[in-house]
Formats: sequence, structure tokens, C-alpha cells
Amino acid sequence: MNITQQEIEDWVLNESDGVFHYTKIKDGLVDKAQHPALRTIMHRMREKGLAYNIIGRDGYWRKADLDLQEEQWWNRDGDEQGDSIILPLGINKYGHLSKPALVLVAGLYNQGKTAFCLNVVKLNIDEWKDNIFLFASEGIEQLSWKFRKLLPLIEKPPPFKVYRRLDNFADVIVPNGLNIVDYLRTDMDKPYTVTNKLLEINKALGSEGVAVVAMQKPPGRKIAFGGTSTAAEPTLYISIDKGYLEFEKIKAPKIMDYDPYSTKIHFKISQGVNFIEGDTVVE
Repeated sequence: MNITQQEIEDWVLNESDGVFHYTKIKDGLVDKAQHPALRTIMHRMREKGLAYNIIGRDGYWRKADLDLQEEQWWNRDGDEQGDSIILPLGINKYGHLSKPALVLVAGLYNQGKTAFCLNVVKLNIDEWKDNIFLFASEGIEQLSWKFRKLLPLIEKPPPFKVYRRLDNFADVIVPNGLNIVDYLRTDMDKPYTVTNKLLEINKALGSEGVAVVAMQKPPGRKIAFGGTSTAAEPTLYISIDKGYLEFEKIKAPKIMDYDPYSTKIHFKISQGVNFIEGDTVVE
């Protein structure tokens, strides 16, 4: 029996999941002799705006993403943007962090990325309570030691959740939660792919979610491994060097009488996790 346009459209729109090869349509049960007809049908679907081929991957397709949620901006009260989370070292005074928000923290190894992430947990417990999720690369021994220094009086078990996770963070991001990723690795053979990982995390946040994502950066640069494209998604992009942090991107800056991009916030770290703020220098 010959396949029909309607039959294939129904499968693509209602049963396909993610990216698929056209030969796997209907679970690969279409006879090879009809594969040329399948290709023709898929190109017709593209012309109708129902499916799109994946650039650079011959024969791979995805169904059109037609879900839209209207943002009724006129129903929001007030003129000022709010801050969705509190960040260490007084960073909130430099920019608005409205939901949803992606904060990227690029740092040299062993210079404060984990301390930054753990302090985000500490500073936001009262507001976010049991809706905080830390995805950590460190093991339980290191995490236990640091949390005991950071939160010696915290109730046990604490309200927030901690999971050991090394990859595929978008799969476990909690929509509308405060998600903290320490840290997102870059494939040094394909550094450009990390941009897609950041996009996937951002898409998974929902309308009220926040993600703080730590990444490593090379010495002498402000941006993370993966290059300038890593700045595409973040609402706020922070760069941590030895003893100070500075800004790479502030999407919604607050009005100030000096340039935040010329600012360096100096700090020290006590007991491996507690920030001690130093001078703020405007260069």
C-alpha cells in the first residue's frame, strides 16, 4: 500500500519526538522503495510550514514548533522591573534580573565559581525555599564540607535539593525553579556546541524560572570556553578572575553614574566558600 501525504503529516505532527531521519518515519516500517516518495512528502511539509530539515544533517527533520504563549504585558502592574534572585557581592545593583533569567558565570578554575553558586543558594533560601535545585559536579564530601562552612545553622534536611550531575542539564532543569549548574563543560573538540546547551537550558526554564550556570574560561579572557557566542543567551554574564569579577553582558542595566563594564569588584574567599567583599574599582 502506498503512503499518503496525510498519513505522513499525521505521524510527524502527532507521533514524532525531536529530530528524526526521514527513513525512520512510522518507526522505519515504510518500504525502502517508497523512500523517494517520503522525501517528496517531507519537502511539501516544509513548504507548508509543518516541518523543517536540519541544516548540516542530510535527511534529518523536525516538526514545526507551533506552540505560542501570548505575553499579556499590559496586565502587569508597575513600571519597574523586579529582581528574581539575589546575587553575591552586591551584583544586583548593576542590572535587573526579571524572570525568566539566565545568569552565566565564567571563571578560571579554582577561583570562585563554586563559591558563587553556593552563595546563590544561601542568599535565596528565604524567597525560593524548596524550589532551589543545585546540580553539582563535586562529590558529597566536598559539598558537605563547604555547606557546613556556609550554612552552619541550616535545618537538616535543608529545603533545597542538591544533585550530582555532569551533563545534559536541560533534561533536568525544573521549570519555574531556581536552577544552579556547577558547572557546564565545553567539548573542546566542538566548542561551538555549548551555545546550543545554553539555549536548551534557557528554553527549559519556563516563564518564571532562573538558571545560574557556571563555566570555565581561559586565562586572560572574560568569556567562557566556547567563545563570544556564549553571550547570546544570558541575561547577565559575569567573569571571575583571580580575586575579582567583572561584567561581560548586562541585558537590563540599572541607571548608574559610572560604567559597570569598567568596574571590577574585588573579593577574597574565606574557608573556601565565604565571600569577603573588597574594593570596587572603576577603571
